[in-house]
Amino acid sequence: MQSKELLIMANQHAYTLTMPLTEDLRTASLVPPTPGGNHAHWVVGHLLFSEGRFQQIMKGGENPFEELQSYFRGQSTPRSDGSGYRAYGDLLSSLQSQHQTVISLLQTLTEDELDRPSQGCPPGFEPFFGTWRHVFLMRSMHWMIHRGQLADCRRAAGREPLLA
Repeated sequence: MQSKELLIMANQHAYTLTMPLTEDLRTASLVPPTPGGNHAHWVVGHLLFSEGRFQQIMKGGENPFEELQSYFRGQSTPRSDGSGYRAYGDLLSSLQSQHQTVISLLQTLTEDELDRPSQGCPPGFEPFFGTWRHVFLMRSMHWMIHRGQLADCRRAAGREPLLA
């Protein structure tokens, strides 16, 4: 098996395991997992902003979701009332569409093309984002990190774990 196949599988599994939680939390999108924690509305917005950031790291240029930065960048503070946020359903729909775009791109790449140097890698982050292969790996891990937060949001909302 080539690493490309593993990257496709990892990114598809991360999506498939995360999306049911985001869908279930439509009716509880502002319930934080802990006081001040990352509620589902923030997580979905953050994942979408990050999708653009990953694209920016790989190809250089601008983040196509830059307008989300002030609300959803890393280290931003979730707003408990969601004020100023785009509608949860709109963010979720954009995230689903962006995921399909990423998978379509990944499917077209060769093993050699995955070793392209990232054009917008922040200095010092080369082990994580230095090549396109690195970015696709980190993307799948990023989704799974936030999947855990979504599972905690569901628990805080009084919901039983979803069966896999």
